[in-house]
Amino acid sequence: MDLYLLRTFVAIAQEGHLTRAAERLHISQPTASSHIKALEEHFGLPLFVRRSGGVDLTNAGKLLVSKVEEVLGAASNLESTARTIKCRVSGRLVVGSSADPVVCRLGKVGAVMRREYPLISMYVELRHTAAMLQGIRSGEVDAGFFLGHALPEEGLECLPLCRLTYCIVGPSAWRENLKNGDLSTLARMPWILTRGGNSHHEMLASLFHKRGLQLNGVVETDNELVIRTMVAEGVGLSLIRSDHAAQGEKDGIMCISPAGSAHADLMFAYPKVRRDEPVLKALESSIREAWECQIPMLHADNAK
Repeated sequence: MDLYLLRTFVAIAQEGHLTRAAERLHISQPTASSHIKALEEHFGLPLFVRRSGGVDLTNAGKLLVSKVEEVLGAASNLESTARTIKCRVSGRLVVGSSADPVVCRLGKVGAVMRREYPLISMYVELRHTAAMLQGIRSGEVDAGFFLGHALPEEGLECLPLCRLTYCIVGPSAWRENLKNGDLSTLARMPWILTRGGNSHHEMLASLFHKRGLQLNGVVETDNELVIRTMVAEGVGLSLIRSDHAAQGEKDGIMCISPAGSAHADLMFAYPKVRRDEPVLKALESSIREAWECQIPMLHADNAK
């Protein structure tokens, strides 16, 4: 059974006249007649009866015509959907993140991507900041979220998403020293540190190293959950995001020092030379929607 035969059947049913239906379909009258004959043979049913000046549907034809119209409507919708898909952006993205997925709104970004760009598959991997930025530059990672400062990275398009505050936090048992100690006193206490090349290290440098203070590091890790766990267990002090710090203090397992705090900017970046690629434009658009605001773009070339 061919869709052309079904279209002829519906046209004749609507026109009530073989010749007018053929003209409407831009086919000859014999061709229209052969279409109906083929359908009648296929169904094993008579579809029309001749009358003076035209044709009428048989009872069988009346029962079938609405079903045929549904089939033709579904076929048209299928073709339309196929054309839409053909025009949609497709591809694969590797997205890196050195920041908390909740803070990055990765879940919401993924939901927007699935809704608006269903032909783009996305793989998300966690890397610390230095490795993630290197991955973007080398092409291992297409784009990524990281914590840094609201300054453009050379060769990258950067979108600043928000500013995060980090507090000096220690175990609740050290409350007296934390509440009364200055930065010099705190520096001599045990610290949980991270490797260089990330925002955590830079924030500590801005608080302590620029004042000539060296921290007494006892543990090194690049994982924020490990840091929070070790602080709560009494291993040492560290910098912890303000919301986690406040919750830890509320739960009675941490204490926030009033001696100082630091800030880091949550950023999204991808290679400048790839800014016109459809998949990256789709990802940027999804991030802007997920953050529900117009995010400024920072360009390294325009930095002062």
